[in-house]
Parts: sequence; C-alpha cells; structure tokens
Amino acid sequence: MQSLRHLTAAAVMAAMPPLAERLALAELTLRALGGDAELPAKIGVHPRQPGSLAHAMPALLRGAAEDGSEDLIGMKWIAGFPANASLGLATYNGLVLLNDPRNGLPMAILDAGAITAQRTSAVSGAAIRALAPDLGGRAARVAILGGGAQAHSHMPVIGHALAGAAVAVTDPDSRRAVQTAVAAASVEGIGSARAVGSVREAVEGADIVISVVSFGPDRQALDSGWLGPETLFVAVDYDMQAPAALAREAFFVVDERGQYLATRSDTVFAGYPDPDATLGEIMRAASARPAGRVLVAHLGVGLADVVFASAILARAELLGLGRILEP
Repeated sequence: MQSLRHLTAAAVMAAMPPLAERLALAELTLRALGGDAELPAKIGVHPRQPGSLAHAMPALLRGAAEDGSEDLIGMKWIAGFPANASLGLATYNGLVLLNDPRNGLPMAILDAGAITAQRTSAVSGAAIRALAPDLGGRAARVAILGGGAQAHSHMPVIGHALAGAAVAVTDPDSRRAVQTAVAAASVEGIGSARAVGSVREAVEGADIVISVVSFGPDRQALDSGWLGPETLFVAVDYDMQAPAALAREAFFVVDERGQYLATRSDTVFAGYPDPDATLGEIMRAASARPAGRVLVAHLGVGLADVVFASAILARAELLGLGRILEP
C-alpha cells in the first residue's frame, strides 16, 4: 500500500479548476467516449426508500504513454435517497476513488458531491456550446426547471456560455425558486433572473431549457407543445420532464449510447427512441446544429468524474490540500 490523499467536500471545492478548464474537461470526456475510454453501464442496486438508488461507475481513460502512466482510472460510488431532503440531509452522497494506472494502488478518495455538480453543469455547457439555436445576436432566454444544487451549479455555466441570458426558474417549492433566482441574478454573465410559478410559464418562449428536477414517480411531465420550434432541451434528470414525444420528434442526443440503452426500460425513458447521436460524435465531427428542436439527455458517466477528480487531485497536491492517510 502507498499513502492515500483524502479530500473533503471543502478541499474538493478549493482545488476545483476554474470554469473554462471545467468546460474543457467536459469536452475532453465527451470526445473520449467511444474512443480512448472504457466504461460499463452504471452498476446499480435499489435500496428500500422509494426512488432511491446506489450506483457504481468505474471508468478508464487511456493516455498517450505506452507504459500507461498517463492513463486515468477510478470509480464513483453514489447513493441517492430522495426523501433525505425532508430530513435535512443531502439527497445524493458519494465518493470518487482514484487508482495509480501503473499498478492499481489507490491514490485518493474525494468527496463526490461537488465533482458531480460541477462536471454535470460543465457537460450541459458543452452541449449548449455545440447545440444552442442561432439567436441572431440577442440574449438567450433560459428556463431552469428545479431549484436545487444542480440549478445553482448550472448558473455560472449559463453566464459563461450565454452572456446576458435572461433566466426563469421554477420549482415546486416557490421559496426555493425565488432563492435560486436571487442567487442567479448575482452570477457573472447572467443578465436577469426571476422565479416563475409553473413549468409552462418557464419554458414558453425559452430558447434553452435545462431540467434538473429531483427524481420521483411522475415522469415525462412536460407538454412538448409548450416548447418553441428551435428549443434546445437539456435533460439532466433523465425523463422526469422531457416526454417521449419530444425525443421522437426532436434531434435526440445522449452522452453515452450504451449507458442510455442499458438504462431505457418500461419505466425509465419509456417510449424513447434510439438516439440520433452522442455529444462526442457531434464534437468530433464538428457537425452543424440540425434544424428544429434538440433534446440532450446526459445521464452522467463515471469517466467525467474520474477526469475531474484527477484534475482536482493534481491541484490539491500543488496546494497542499487534503489529509494524507498512511498505509
């Protein structure tokens, strides 16, 4: 055994790369999927609490060095318990484990909360940069469905990718929607932010919709007739809002095809078609945005967690952050 660096949530945030680098890491991840990366579909179990899950997400990214010294290897373990919010507990809790790619020895354990939030919003940012509609120079109108942690982590990405954006936030808890909108209004690059009372009010007239609602029993809740003809819909929450009718009618994109196909079932992504493309395929081909609506469903891949965690670990070592656990 060798010494192991442990990074708490605070240490992870202190070593988090700046936004431009996070977007670059997301694009690196997406381009690598289907090429230099190896990862299975999420390995999951389902605890007793309704709607809960626990997923293991191993991943490998092969680097250029023949001896494997530049490879990245690790795994995220994450458990989601929706009812935790009513108990004052975090809904999702997880860890990322990184291994030495030359010998497999564990190198670091990192709190996964901030990594999950920042890598997810960065993937959304990459999707926006690749597939946002042509706005003719005007500021984007953005709808955020959900006012939780993911909504907050997406705000700097929106401000960076869509300077001057007008943001509308909705959440079943109207107070949380107001709090999220107030926080968004102070984010660099966001032109304005307001809370609205319904999903329909948020999405009508929106150029870009980002759905980050909590998982629950009611899926595919949105009426696609509320959306504009060129809307980009970014679904971070699987099919909690985006209906199968939208997936069939729009240009449908996923982050990783195999994971999506393994996840689709009679209850999750019910009625959804096979995807038209992956984000990585679009980026590698430098494809033009197709006309009409575009739906992007990014389920979250363990490779993104490993790529982000590796960058965070490198910064933490330089900054002297974390606690060294001796063998």
